[in-house]
Amino acid sequence: MNNLEVPTRVIELVVEAEAIVEASEAKAPGGRWAMTAFSRFRSLQLLGEPYQPYDGDLDGDPAELYEQAASEIDQLDVPIDHLSWRLALADALRSAAADVRMVQDAYDV
Repeated sequence: MNNLEVPTRVIELVVEAEAIVEASEAKAPGGRWAMTAFSRFRSLQLLGEPYQPYDGDLDGDPAELYEQAASEIDQLDVPIDHLSWRLALADALRSAAADVRMVQDAYDV
């Protein structure tokens, strides 16, 4: 994470999205959710946060949660030497959202 303080709200959004995806993955046969693993893992790595358990309801849209987290990261004021980290994290979060939508759409077909 480059020694920057990530807003707690971003971490909460990502943890909630992760929990929802994992619950969906456990219910759905076929392994389609595995296609989301790289961008989700990349997001967690860039956040510098290990996996955390989530105790809330699992009824949100994980893609929307990743998008909200990316928007919050876009607003984060960072020194110039941390700008690439901020851009990479926002990109990883948006990629996770796109991957989740792709899998959701595949199940809708």
